Amino acid sequence: MKIYKKGNYIVFDSVNGVMKLEHANQVMVSKSTIDSNDFTFASDDLGIIKVSFSDITDENGDSYGSVSLFNDFILDSTGFKTTSGGSEVQYIGSLFGFPVAVNGVITLKENTTYIITKEVDLLGNRLVAGGVCNLFGLSSEVSFLTSTGLGVGVPLLTSEYTIVIERISFKDVDTCFSIDGNTNLVALDWKAVNFIDIPNVGVVNSCDNFIFDTGAFLGSQGLRFTGSMGTIGLNNSLFRGSGSAGNILELDASCVITRRFRIIYSSIIAFGSTVGINVNASATIPTESYILDTINFSGGSTYISGVDSTSNNSLFSNCKGITNTAVNGQMYMQNNTTATTIANTTDFVKVAGTTIASADNSKYTMTDNRLTNNAVIQRKYLLTCTLSFDAGANNVCQFGFYDSKLGAIREPSKTKATANTGGRAENLTMSCVVSHSNDDYIEIHAKNTTSTTNITVSDMNVVITEIK
Repeated sequence: MKIYKKGNYIVFDSVNGVMKLEHANQVMVSKSTIDSNDFTFASDDLGIIKVSFSDITDENGDSYGSVSLFNDFILDSTGFKTTSGGSEVQYIGSLFGFPVAVNGVITLKENTTYIITKEVDLLGNRLVAGGVCNLFGLSSEVSFLTSTGLGVGVPLLTSEYTIVIERISFKDVDTCFSIDGNTNLVALDWKAVNFIDIPNVGVVNSCDNFIFDTGAFLGSQGLRFTGSMGTIGLNNSLFRGSGSAGNILELDASCVITRRFRIIYSSIIAFGSTVGINVNASATIPTESYILDTINFSGGSTYISGVDSTSNNSLFSNCKGITNTAVNGQMYMQNNTTATTIANTTDFVKVAGTTIASADNSKYTMTDNRLTNNAVIQRKYLLTCTLSFDAGANNVCQFGFYDSKLGAIREPSKTKATANTGGRAENLTMSCVVSHSNDDYIEIHAKNTTSTTNITVSDMNVVITEIK
């Protein structure tokens, strides 16, 4: 049989006298042992093809020379490393392809890859991982797992170990999985996995990484994270709830994120009584590490609950249906009568008075005449200030932004105004651009360059706006 790559496809010529081809990244390749010379190829379109190395040639009908060289060709073409691990491969077309159930429990063997070739009903039995293993399908459109008669609240799949899942759909059970990483280090990489009509998708309790890519929740909800989680990453996926009460995705009060919780390039459809994402306010998340990027929310129900865009933990950008994160600060004074004491004509001093924080501040905190940044990511900001003041007649007074990062007055912001004969000046405006991050702050400072007459800033409005 000729097996070769043409463009992005693997060509099999001929299988029972017929040429077949499949996109290279859809072909799974396995051997029963490292030393075996028999290869098994599988995909949605190919089905299952078994062939010995002695029967394999390249496009020109020439031998690949050795099993090792053919292994290299397979790795380069499909990404499957047939020479690693020595794991056993089992093709599953029915319940009876799995190990025999004992008291309703099918124990998946350690270092074994199970490939589901079509819809398989476990008939009330459930899967328990006996060690690190893989659960694959040919395609999430043809490979299904269910268990008719499985009890309410009983997970179809239970594991205390790393389990890789790809190209498979779970459907029509009450609870799909329970993952517990408290005993062993668990990392979950799941790709092209669908959950169909499952009211309680499952729980992940402590995990180093949970990566969910190109999957779907279809009429399903109830994925809950608890315990210590490193990274939760959900990408390029669709999450459509059932409309019943509950959350599609949840971080509960006991969840501790040590790196990030990130959803990107996805759609979340919450309708009826379903909540899209519920991040409990007591969950622990590093600053700006609750990341929603380019998410389309729809359905008309509650899209996010608990932690929202105003939290220092959140970083929402380019999302539709929710308020995205903005970093901005504002403080102001009106009719202030507290004078700023001037001791000499050379030094700047902090403007005195009681400032008020805007109710719309986001990731900025305010104390008297100080706006402090609470955003971890460094950004550029435009600072603007408009003020009016009283001083001595014809006194020339200078104002500027004190920048804690610089430890001095920002030179471009220094602006002078001359009081009239009544000692009054109004509508002085100054501005400046800075790069700030967490704990950096600005204040308004002033000096009288003419005399030691005190300055009273009666009205002031300071605005910090992120530059994008």
